[in-house]
Amino acid sequence: MTRLLLPLAGVAIFATSCSHRLNSYEDLLHGDPATLAQRAPADELAITYLGVNGYLLQSGDTAILVDPFFSRVSMRDVVFKAEAGSRPEDLAYGITEGAIPHQVDAFLITHSHFDHALDVPALQKQLGGVVIASETGVAICEALGTPRGRLRRSRPGDVHQVGGATIRVLAAHHDLVLGKVPFQGCYEKPPATPLRLDQWLLGTPLAYVIEIGGKRVYLESGGVAGHPPAAKDVDLAIVGAAPGDRDGRYEEAVRAMNPRFVLPSHQDWFFNPVRSGFHFSPLANFPEIRAIHTVNELPGRLLLMDYFHAWRVP
Repeated sequence: MTRLLLPLAGVAIFATSCSHRLNSYEDLLHGDPATLAQRAPADELAITYLGVNGYLLQSGDTAILVDPFFSRVSMRDVVFKAEAGSRPEDLAYGITEGAIPHQVDAFLITHSHFDHALDVPALQKQLGGVVIASETGVAICEALGTPRGRLRRSRPGDVHQVGGATIRVLAAHHDLVLGKVPFQGCYEKPPATPLRLDQWLLGTPLAYVIEIGGKRVYLESGGVAGHPPAAKDVDLAIVGAAPGDRDGRYEEAVRAMNPRFVLPSHQDWFFNPVRSGFHFSPLANFPEIRAIHTVNELPGRLLLMDYFHAWRVP
């Protein structure tokens, strides 16, 4: 795995100093600062982008957090397999800037890598709610103190009712990073802690269709060509695009779902502190995604969101 990460380390300085932000795409940006947004009523849906693949979905009194990750780690720590955990000051910053309510109904984990699951146990302890995750995600959260009664081990085909939301669990795949899937493996029982960053194993990747506030939202963290999402006619498709478009996967996914809106996700350089704001990852290629979407006349209006901005889905 170190061999996989070292080439990325070579572009880390470039990414930090030279990568562009979202202001080149003002025509695609949606949402306003979450701290200024009003709560959506029960028949509407507001979605807040929290960075990486993190989202807050709110409708009436129902609040769902997906892959929240505020306690960023450095590339160096990953390469050298350091231990990592949640930092209270980063959690407090994310909660405040994201206008996250003091009580949430659920956490959804798409897979158990550190950039998706590291902060979930600490946030669950503070905000309550159930954790919906794969067997590996459940095992990790239990190891880090989440009560068993708040954990829902999930597989594709499962359906959960949480507050005013119906959550359907779908099969998913992790996209390839430099030709490989990082940190593969599963836990059948809680692992010993503390965990090194390479011990946040992938587990079984999951995607979700969330029916909330009269809308249907598809949400994943990535995928591979040849395995289109098993969702159709959604209002909003949140499509993982960390490595840009590989082998036509983005086009395949969007065509399969026929969404009204499309939000490419997981494109930012998640080794930067969350306070530094959005910077595109050196592996992402949003200009290519935009061109593919436009030239091929893909369904759905393409949009982007900045950190800690909330958008009311029309």
